[in-house]
Amino acid sequence: MKVTNGVAKEIRHYVGAIGIFMLVVGILVFLSYNEIPSVNKDVIVSIIGMIVGSLSVVIMTVIGRNPDEVNELKKANEGLTSKVEHLVQQKDELEKMLITVQTNIIDQLTLLGANAFDTVYNKEKKCTCGENKCKEVKCEGE
Repeated sequence: MKVTNGVAKEIRHYVGAIGIFMLVVGILVFLSYNEIPSVNKDVIVSIIGMIVGSLSVVIMTVIGRNPDEVNELKKANEGLTSKVEHLVQQKDELEKMLITVQTNIIDQLTLLGANAFDTVYNKEKKCTCGENKCKEVKCEGE
């Protein structure tokens, strides 16, 4: 079975975290049976404090929450959020463009309809009186 780099890295982290956890448990068991000499007590307490302080990272790794992975996911989430905002902006622009096109089409169709109506129902008659003022003279025209 071939293990890829990412999986091998996760296995190393998991085994290392369990190793540190077992080390802390071992130290606690050892200290429950043995007494620390007063000469080395401060040094031993400091070292044990640092090891116990790293338990939060160890526990997070054991339960599957890698801090680096969480940070990577946060960055990816921020990137996706900015893309969503950009897409919403583009959608709004496209809606405005569509509304403009619809308004222009309605205006053009209105003009075309009015022109067609005028052409069909208001044909100009040829003037027979020669004055070219048929409406004033009331020329019937042809």
